[in-house]
Amino acid sequence: MVTSPPAVLVIAGSEQRAAVIEAKLRGRRDWRVVLVAAAELAHAVDDLEPACVVMALSRAAAASALQTLARRPRLPPVILLAGEPHEAWTAPARRAGVRGVLGEDATAEELIAAVAATMAGLVVLHPAAVIARPLPVSGPRRVSETTLTPRELEILEMMAEGMSNRRIAARLGISGYTVKFHVASVLGKLGAASRTEAVTLGVRHGLISL
Repeated sequence: MVTSPPAVLVIAGSEQRAAVIEAKLRGRRDWRVVLVAAAELAHAVDDLEPACVVMALSRAAAASALQTLARRPRLPPVILLAGEPHEAWTAPARRAGVRGVLGEDATAEELIAAVAATMAGLVVLHPAAVIARPLPVSGPRRVSETTLTPRELEILEMMAEGMSNRRIAARLGISGYTVKFHVASVLGKLGAASRTEAVTLGVRHGLISL
């Protein structure tokens, strides 16, 4: 039986912008690039079960498209091409499946690498998407200034929602063991003795919001 190549959906604010992105992705012959309009996004996701979605939309249009994806039974990984990458990497975006943020002027090589990485379950971010927030000294003990990784921030947000390790694993499509590893890393970096304390410290230090 012949297997169809994985689909990469491209949704952009104009046909010209979509065509530019499609041209950048032509370097990978083993992908099927499909251009879709915003109104067709839900049907395209359901019918094609894409391996990745690339969005180049205004903030308002991207938020609307992500809300559409969040209602689907299966969340494909999403890459946002944004003029202000630091404004695109938000908690709602991550919950809607965003796994990559690039600048709107990303090169063909950067875009191809990002799509391949997100298909493999990785997170790809423009340097400006994550603004380092060093943790202050707390009490007599010095708290590590190591910034949480994007995956650790994502898990910390889910911990704040009261999600168990099993639910986090199901949401992210990773093993329970991997979730336990990340939770332990979050607690260690924040100097927290429990999940509740980690969430409290995360909010206090501005890493997450409730």
